[in-house]
Amino acid sequence: MFFLSKKRIIVIGIFLLAVIAIGISQIFFEPETIETVAIPVSNKVIVIDAGHGEPDEGVGLLH
Repeated sequence: MFFLSKKRIIVIGIFLLAVIAIGISQIFFEPETIETVAIPVSNKVIVIDAGHGEPDEGVGLLH
């Protein structure tokens, strides 16, 4: 059987109030938008590195 002490009820209540407050703030406050500019990337090479540290790790290179 699970008993709730007064301290545990208070902690759960504070947690629920925090969750509700965060939810309400997400509904009423819109995120700030930032305008960006896209520049053309023609005649350029884009390289994406997995960044695993050693030359033969990570991306499954065939030998």
